[in-house]
Amino acid sequence: MAEPRAEVTRDLARLISRSTPSDIPPEAFHQARRSVLNWLGAALGGCRDASVAHALAMAGEFSGPPQATVIGHAARMDSLTAAMVNGISGNILDFDDTHAHIVLHPSASITCALFALSEIRPMHGRTLLHALVLGIELESRLLDPRTASYRFAWSPTTSVASLGAAAACAFALGLDERQVAWALGIAATQAGGLRETGGSMSKAFNAGNAARSGLAAALLAARGFTGATTAIEGPKGFIAAFGEARDPSSMVEAWGRQWQVLMNTFKPFPCGIVTHAVIDGCLQLHAEGVDPARIRSVRLAVHPMAMRLTGREAPSNPLEAKLSIFHVAAAALLRGRVGVKEFHPGCIADPSILQLRSRVGAKVDEGFATDEAEVSVVVDDGRTLVRHVDHAVGSLVRPMADATLEAKFIDLCDGVLPRPAADALAAQVWAIDRLPDASAVIRASAGFTGPGPLQ
Repeated sequence: MAEPRAEVTRDLARLISRSTPSDIPPEAFHQARRSVLNWLGAALGGCRDASVAHALAMAGEFSGPPQATVIGHAARMDSLTAAMVNGISGNILDFDDTHAHIVLHPSASITCALFALSEIRPMHGRTLLHALVLGIELESRLLDPRTASYRFAWSPTTSVASLGAAAACAFALGLDERQVAWALGIAATQAGGLRETGGSMSKAFNAGNAARSGLAAALLAARGFTGATTAIEGPKGFIAAFGEARDPSSMVEAWGRQWQVLMNTFKPFPCGIVTHAVIDGCLQLHAEGVDPARIRSVRLAVHPMAMRLTGREAPSNPLEAKLSIFHVAAAALLRGRVGVKEFHPGCIADPSILQLRSRVGAKVDEGFATDEAEVSVVVDDGRTLVRHVDHAVGSLVRPMADATLEAKFIDLCDGVLPRPAADALAAQVWAIDRLPDASAVIRASAGFTGPGPLQ
């Protein structure tokens, strides 16, 4: 185990507080724009979920002044509460972005914290993108296996996200080095989240809580509220609480050489990223004319993480189905698509889905990459049809083009915003770095027009 570097938190604070736009290459700014578009689409698609309705009902009783937009709703709430609710909306569909090499949804909490901040503190669109890049950089480096070995039960994304949101908001507020270090310390002491929440609404609450915690940390630090300036690497700090240190000093090495936002990928399917190679293979077979009625059995070979995180054989609700390789395989083979509707209760309980799902088996292949899978289907004439997916669609090797990402965004707006409003909002995001007021984007996401929460 490496000896912790004495001033990692302070060094990170220095790098963040001194960052300038010239440090960030154009391609990183563009990927940040893509990340905002993807997150906002996921939030608009998720804003009708029952989890959001429950959160709004609770928060409405206690919310402060109407400072900030609740995505997809006419109601406004205080900025901290809006960040929390929007964090739930953005994560509940499991459609948020994913780091290519680390189990992390980079924008899940940072973006909604920044937009909530933009409605109470004026913020240029380019500043928001810059802050997002820095927040993603910090949380990616904190979660990098070179930094530490973390316990599996701990929810990685949402525990580091409070620090990423704090770093981003602290930069956007123009805090000095000492204040940024305080913000990181305040966020670190609020960090948390359990993998056990998978399959429940609390999984998305983790993302919302991290957004609220990070924003609160930056606002407190701006007021002079202090935090531990060794909160990350200290003997009783973040890393020690959640795992074991390897080389915390690696967090500050080669900062700015290759920005972590460039490792961001975008999901074509609204479910756990480790299921996507399975879906890809099943969709290929469906497109090639495999008749689901003639399938005797389906055998999946997957990376160990896929079985560990999504090995639910009999999901009973939409949130469990999103973490079930068995359900997504059956849906892809039977329906030829895996979209939001394939996780509605009616699909999960569909007798034809249940029948095909009962014929799906899975095994682990230790040699597979996380975005690799093999699907073997035995049909009634005895033939075995095999499709091997080396890299799932949406991965770094097979990335989602800008036009495809925008089409995903427009589709997720359906029933929430009229098509002209959705098109205009997408155009705003693509041009956000030229907006003197970044909050114009989040304000345009209000005005709920669709039906009530999905049941």
